[in-house]
Amino acid sequence: MTTVYTDFGLPQITTATLAFVLMVSLGFLPRPTRSTLLWSLAFLVALVCASLTTAAAQLDLETLRRATLGAMLSPCVLIWSGLRAWRGVRPHSWLIIPVGGLSAIVLATVPDGDPFAIAFRLVYLAAGVFPALTVIELTRIPERRQRMLIPLIVVSIAFVLIAVVNTIVLLLPAHGSQDLTLTRNVNTVGMIVNVVASLVTLLWLAQRSASHERHDPAHWYHFSIVAQDRLSRAREHGERSWSLLSVRLDDTADLRQAWGETAFDDLAEAFERRVRRAFPAEADIGHRAPGWLVVLVPRATEVLREQVRGLLQDVVSMDSDAGATVQLSASVGWASVSDAGYNLDRLVRAADGALEVAAASGGDRWERVSA
Repeated sequence: MTTVYTDFGLPQITTATLAFVLMVSLGFLPRPTRSTLLWSLAFLVALVCASLTTAAAQLDLETLRRATLGAMLSPCVLIWSGLRAWRGVRPHSWLIIPVGGLSAIVLATVPDGDPFAIAFRLVYLAAGVFPALTVIELTRIPERRQRMLIPLIVVSIAFVLIAVVNTIVLLLPAHGSQDLTLTRNVNTVGMIVNVVASLVTLLWLAQRSASHERHDPAHWYHFSIVAQDRLSRAREHGERSWSLLSVRLDDTADLRQAWGETAFDDLAEAFERRVRRAFPAEADIGHRAPGWLVVLVPRATEVLREQVRGLLQDVVSMDSDAGATVQLSASVGWASVSDAGYNLDRLVRAADGALEVAAASGGDRWERVSA
């Protein structure tokens, strides 16, 4: 039985056009950051590739159709890259050139039949690396607990699973070129679903930044540069008194629901003022999300312990000041350079892990990373 290939060219173009227009008008223009630019470019690449693939099919330009079919797998690189920029680390957006270029060249030059079927599955598998990396990035950004990330997580995992299954098919005794017809149908429908689901998550992130200034990649990037420079110089001088604290209000989801968005933003600002007041002027403070800060500070253990305890008591006292109906408290994750080293990313991950332990234990406490 031969599977009939269905042409989804026009729906692909329509979906990609709508996604590009929405991301530019509602994402990039209100908040022109590197992240929203990369995401806008991802939808632009999808639009151009879908248009060229459809035009090439209508004009019987098989080489062009194959090339653009390969290039159509590359927007996932820009989505992953934009999430890295959102987190304040190097985006590596240049990878779209070798990924898209090599995919296009391979599919445009391999012979018909089984060689093309094998090449397409291998190219699809290689492109699947980036949706897998996207899922990893989504677990690292400050908004990782938000449900609006689920659409992008689901389609990214689905991309990886389809890529793996397609590759396993190569190991079967009779895969043949006819099996690729079903793969092409799944791929074309998957492109539409992928664009829609990605747009939902990425536009939500962009709107979250534009509307409430909840996350400022530029601020975090600046903090990362300054903090890593301090840590590098501390390592050169053998200074071991530096520690990184991950400080967050407990039960932010419940607080947001009880207070409402505007009142919660005011509460988060009051909390952040107390955090800045609790630590010395030479401390570097990075903003992760409303009610969530990272503090890099050079202090002896005993002194820093007292400062952390004082901060936790100060947060509890916010109840009476703010007239809170939900008890306020905070949790702190503590990682020192003697425990986790002088690499900022490693320190942040260690402190965040300790923070989660403190929060899971009931909050209103601090947890220190052990060596």
